[in-house]
Amino acid sequence: MTNIINFLEQKSIPYTVLIGKYDNESYMHERSDFKKDLDLVLNCKKDDVFSFLIADNNFKYLGDNSFLDIDNDLRIDLYFKTINVGYYHFLKIDNQDFLTKEVSESAYIIYQILDPLLKFSKYHNRHQYRLKKYFNNTIPKEVEEYLKEIIGKKLAYELLENISNSNFAIKSIFIKKCKLNMLLINGNFVKMIKSRIF
Repeated sequence: MTNIINFLEQKSIPYTVLIGKYDNESYMHERSDFKKDLDLVLNCKKDDVFSFLIADNNFKYLGDNSFLDIDNDLRIDLYFKTINVGYYHFLKIDNQDFLTKEVSESAYIIYQILDPLLKFSKYHNRHQYRLKKYFNNTIPKEVEEYLKEIIGKKLAYELLENISNSNFAIKSIFIKKCKLNMLLINGNFVKMIKSRIF
């Protein structure tokens, strides 16, 4: 058990791990110097936990919502209630996922579809491998429904079609359209204005 899990358990902070069944094997397709990290969604506000983590000598603050678990040399990326990249909050985590401490497969697939596009504007080898594996089987119907709610029906169909055909070369104009649609959900437009003013 890592230091961060011990910390959250001791503080009774509900959390869920963003992990998928193809993660470990996907790392074989990355560079030899690639380091795995740990992504967690906490069911609390950032202010409820951040000062304690910064004061804890087991962790080194890396900026934004990221810490290094020093003993395990493990980068930890934290999300709070929703999965987001900057002010693009695109998926609220279900309460059941905090009980099981592992995110549902549908939520994880959405995370794999959108997070790399928002962060890197492309799919790295590990993302491509995971998505190919999921899409080789029948993906849960709610993945399509979630995606339509997040980026709109037309863009969702186009993106799912591309991934189904292992076409991971997503054009920048397409990603911009997705981001524009995402500003219209979850109060993201207001978050964007606040981030630019303050």
